[in-house]
This record gives sequence, C-alpha cells and structure tokens, in this order.
Amino acid sequence: MNHFLATYIDFIQSIGFIFLLSIVCFVSRKLFLDNKKDNYIEAVKIKVDD
Repeated sequence: MNHFLATYIDFIQSIGFIFLLSIVCFVSRKLFLDNKKDNYIEAVKIKVDD
C-alpha cells in the first residue's frame, strides 16, 4: 500500500467519522430538546357567554 492510498483511506474514514458523529449529535439533540418543548401546558383564556 503506497502513501497516497493510505492517506486517501484515512481521509475517507475521517469524513465518515465526522458524518456519523454529526448525525448522532443531531438526533440526540432533537430527542432531548423536543421533549422539553412539548412538556408544558399553555395558558388559555376562556370566555363564557351567557
């Protein structure tokens, strides 16, 4: 294996690692932050007509 091929393989592995890490961060952030957003009750004004 020459130096150019080893550098290319290392580059591809680095891109794959960064891609997988970003996907994991995005999914975990969506799971935890969306849970907190939907976990409250909005105040509602109710008007009753007689």
